[in-house]
Amino acid sequence: MEKIKLISNFNNTPIESAKDITVIRSDSGNVQIYMTSSQLDRYEGEQLYTKFPKGLKVVFYDQNKQIKTLLTANYAINYEDRRVMEVQNNVVIVDVRKGDTIHTDKLTWDQNRRQIFSSSPVTKISQDGSTLHGDGFDSDDNFENYTLRNPRGSLFIDKDK
Repeated sequence: MEKIKLISNFNNTPIESAKDITVIRSDSGNVQIYMTSSQLDRYEGEQLYTKFPKGLKVVFYDQNKQIKTLLTANYAINYEDRRVMEVQNNVVIVDVRKGDTIHTDKLTWDQNRRQIFSSSPVTKISQDGSTLHGDGFDSDDNFENYTLRNPRGSLFIDKDK
């Protein structure tokens, strides 16, 4: 009987599945986001959500069509009605312009508030090798301005500057 319940529970079964997907978000013909994933599963139920069980890679572009940020994660879920996306497991953000790399285990993008944040431990490695650790992360949704919560670590200071 348990197997029948499990098989007939459609809330655990995706209504759509796709492999090797590419999503492009653009505005007025300018690409803003280019996302790829090896698997996408959409679910219906009390809320509509999409899972990326094998992870994703997102490339963010600036107005000049230059790559500004890269984001990778081993898992993601997007709650479409709430407009909240969570990426988890080996989350890496690369700020291409500044040369910073941020590592964390979980990141949340609240599209309504236009904020990205994490309450998980965060490590930021700068281009010069400086390493900062924090208890979380806060950013606007363009990764333009971001801060670490309770930062600590080592910084390299150029005495000539």
